[in-house]
Amino acid sequence: MRPSRTATRLAIFAGLAAFAVAVPSVPASAADGSSSVSCSTGSSCEIMLEHMIHFGGKNYSPGAENTVVDITPPPCLWIPQGDAHTGSQVVIDFYNNTDPGAGALFDGQHAFTEAKQLVVQNPIPPGTWYELPVNPNDTQAQRQQCLNEPLFFWDVPGQALPGIEIPPRTLAQLALAKMNVPQAGRMLLSPRTGNSYSNLPTFARTTLSFRPELAADGMPYVTDNARLGAQAATVWVRATPLQLSGSDNSARLDTAGCGYLGSKEMVSNPGAVAHTGANGTADCGVTFRQPGTWNITATLTWQACWAVGIDDGPPPADCNPVPGAALNPVNWARNVNVREIQASNGGG
Repeated sequence: MRPSRTATRLAIFAGLAAFAVAVPSVPASAADGSSSVSCSTGSSCEIMLEHMIHFGGKNYSPGAENTVVDITPPPCLWIPQGDAHTGSQVVIDFYNNTDPGAGALFDGQHAFTEAKQLVVQNPIPPGTWYELPVNPNDTQAQRQQCLNEPLFFWDVPGQALPGIEIPPRTLAQLALAKMNVPQAGRMLLSPRTGNSYSNLPTFARTTLSFRPELAADGMPYVTDNARLGAQAATVWVRATPLQLSGSDNSARLDTAGCGYLGSKEMVSNPGAVAHTGANGTADCGVTFRQPGTWNITATLTWQACWAVGIDDGPPPADCNPVPGAALNPVNWARNVNVREIQASNGGG
């Protein structure tokens, strides 16, 4: 006689207790009955979720791992077992290569029959086998929901796994985790050699590691999306205007005209920039007051927001902040050698 449904799954997947260690030690359910268990990028919970989601968009990157916390997992955490060959063999071995027969627990006969068909197909058909454990953090109702699902499931691209409902908010968090966000490129100065004079403005502009999309106002942004079944979310990471600082406390910061990447005049009117003299003003730069070797630092802060559905355009006006997002700012730094203006050189 086979053991009970609950005992069978709990015995088979006792090893999933490690999942409980990977997430914060919090109560299994919130006051409204929903799961209050959460995880963050890099945990086994988030890795499991990634295997369920279909990602897309220009800046999706499987290798990205942006920090997002407080990701809420669904009650039924399907675990991938492999493709039509390797995954099918897992199913076949589970049943000792013997048809469990009609009425087998958790739709076992259907899974076994499908695995025997898929394991010999060439070319290998697209899809993934999944196995469903019992999440030890589930409520009794959630656990019963998962027990009503099959033990093994063959999932083809674009098909949602049974019993899985991931809200758009969580999809947005997962999409952000797998987004390729630009890093620092070069810092460009004028005078471009990094040699200047006291009271002569040093203009500053930056570049990124790759070219992002640009909104109508010139705002750089990148985007990707995540989808599961009928639910989808699009995420945008957008830049804020560049911030400048200098190591010389007596220096004047000219930041009123700073764009998202610094000086606009260095692009629109480089001739005027080159002819800006002592005591002039930069649209975005630093005017050092005394000789020495000083540092200019530029910082760009990213903001992440999301909206329901798939959207290939720029971020909408009502874009919502992504909960738990922790994107690092982008930083640039260069030294400027400042000399004193001598009367004999005509003021520089």
